[in-house]
Amino acid sequence: MIANILNFLEKMDIKLFYIINRDWQNPFLDVFMPIMSNVKLFYIPMTLAWLFLIIKNDAKFRVAAVSALLLIAASENLSSAVLKPFFERPRPYHSQSEVHLYDRMRKTWSVTPPLKEVIRGQSNSLPSSHATNIFAGAVFFSFFFRKMWAFFYLIAGLVGYSRVYLGVHFPLDVVGGAAAGTACAMAFAWPSNSLIRFFKRRSFRKKRSEISP
Repeated sequence: MIANILNFLEKMDIKLFYIINRDWQNPFLDVFMPIMSNVKLFYIPMTLAWLFLIIKNDAKFRVAAVSALLLIAASENLSSAVLKPFFERPRPYHSQSEVHLYDRMRKTWSVTPPLKEVIRGQSNSLPSSHATNIFAGAVFFSFFFRKMWAFFYLIAGLVGYSRVYLGVHFPLDVVGGAAAGTACAMAFAWPSNSLIRFFKRRSFRKKRSEISP
């Protein structure tokens, strides 16, 4: 029974992969999706945002900044060092034929040839580390900046979609990454919120003692 369900999910996953990766291919997305998948383009705005949080004279921002660094380290390790070796799922271009694949080094697109056999052990696919990290950040910062939650999730969704479009992950890899990232974010958000409340209470008591006669 379980084997049948897993087999059905895998077939649906592969079918959806080809819909996104090939059937919905178009010139605009061929340019836009590599941009969304290039983490280096996020380094400068992320660094500036992190510095903004640090220099703000507010416990909420500083706790969020420090926790964010720990969160990304934890989510990356969970994805790359724990889950990927556990599942050992090959990448689409190592397990499927005629994948619309983007070469990020050469910045070119190609279609992979028919595959004679599945290539295992070179690069694992489940979960997507991009999805794990970006959803961890989106969920975490949504706790602290609630008005911006839609923006955070939009970026996370586009990054996750780009991994499938580029031919480097299956849809379930992205879903798995989103779930892992969300779990990490929740694990960090609750203690971070508790720490923020602690600092706020201490600051309130300090101010009250200063104005008391």
